[in-house]
Amino acid sequence: MATSPSVDPVRLGFERAEGMQSFLEWKSGEGLPPLHFAHANGFNGSTYQKLLAPLADRFHIRAWDARGHGQTSLTADPQTQTSWYRYSDDLVALLERFADDAGAPVLLAGHSMGGTTSILAAARRPDLVRGLVLLDPVMIRRNQGRMLQWMRRLGIGLGPHDLATGAERRRSVFPDRKTMVEKYTGRGAFTTWPVEMIADYVAGGTRDLPNGDVELTCAPAWEAANFRGHEHDTFHALHKVTCPITLVYAGIGTTCRGDAPQIIGRQDKKATILRVGTATHFLPMEYPDITRREILTLSARLNAQKDPKR
Repeated sequence: MATSPSVDPVRLGFERAEGMQSFLEWKSGEGLPPLHFAHANGFNGSTYQKLLAPLADRFHIRAWDARGHGQTSLTADPQTQTSWYRYSDDLVALLERFADDAGAPVLLAGHSMGGTTSILAAARRPDLVRGLVLLDPVMIRRNQGRMLQWMRRLGIGLGPHDLATGAERRRSVFPDRKTMVEKYTGRGAFTTWPVEMIADYVAGGTRDLPNGDVELTCAPAWEAANFRGHEHDTFHALHKVTCPITLVYAGIGTTCRGDAPQIIGRQDKKATILRVGTATHFLPMEYPDITRREILTLSARLNAQKDPKR
């Protein structure tokens, strides 16, 4: 399963009532199967360039900037963000355009929040989705999300270091992008990341300010609202998914919790369920080769189903 050399994507987008939906596109030829990649909370499509570019001779790829992230300008009010259904609505809007352009349903791959969003979209519009590659998706039951919200409101047991609180305290303005990369490298969530992916994250997720500083386009309050907004029901949506599934999840600090891997395996009895024992939640950054391999493997499975003689 050799992959092509890396190629540069093109930044594209389309206008919606609320603003611009932006995405990166790799299209090296006609007739390639469509692949969409959905990023994690706080990140952007550019973050995963080094992961996706070597697949550009196998797929027609789009990697979006979700609402409130990257170069997308759709409305992102933290006060209204109580679930991730809005993301699935946005993804369906993009997939409708993608399917029209590519002439086929789309293989969805997503990391963390992006994996969960892909499940929600596949449940809503199974006609638009060929398969799912879930990379340490956030699998929290709806009642658990509600319990966490009430605990936060009451100040019970969460302490000062939960993800949402940490996001709210993130520094959002820096003197330049080089300083940002230097500050992030080897620290915090970026501890295990290659510096090239940190640089891509910074390049895709910042804007210039009039005074010459640079600012994160994903506002800390919006990132925090996503961590807190778990009124969506991922498991209910999963039971509506009809396409083949691959799950790759972390052995260290996974967000695919409890019996979620077993439930995914029951939903698709031929699913690949792969636990990478030495991976953290940032497994696409740590193990891009494994991630690409599993995308290609699911694509081969889908092609074999389409052509039973293979």
